[in-house]
Amino acid sequence: MLKLLVLISIMFMPLTVEALDEGSKIEQLSPKAKETFTKFLKKAREEFPKHTIIVAETYRTQQRQDKLFKKGSNTTTVRISKHTKRVAADIYFIKNGKISAYHQAPYLELGELGESFGLRWGGRWKMPFDPGHYEVQG
Repeated sequence: MLKLLVLISIMFMPLTVEALDEGSKIEQLSPKAKETFTKFLKKAREEFPKHTIIVAETYRTQQRQDKLFKKGSNTTTVRISKHTKRVAADIYFIKNGKISAYHQAPYLELGELGESFGLRWGGRWKMPFDPGHYEVQG
């Protein structure tokens, strides 16, 4: 049920200008993560030329993480996050100006592509199921 609620809330998440500021988001990552995500995104855009792929969030301050955690946000279920360590990114497909539904096929293929770059993919997790989340391992 929780998986469905997260899916529904993300399906209707509006696209913002902030979400499209990808360059600065990638720059906020650690050097290793920046290199890995840059290569991954380049290949993803080659593999999915008909899809719009965005980086919604990378680095998150601990203050923001704490705020999201306290409010019980569907954005996070943990207090300590890979986002605060500068090694994670939330990457989504956009359809009709909104983040597209997770049940659509491209997320599985994109997740597998991310794994081929050595990224840990949140689409493999049972709780929280988070197929837009990727993180550098190690």
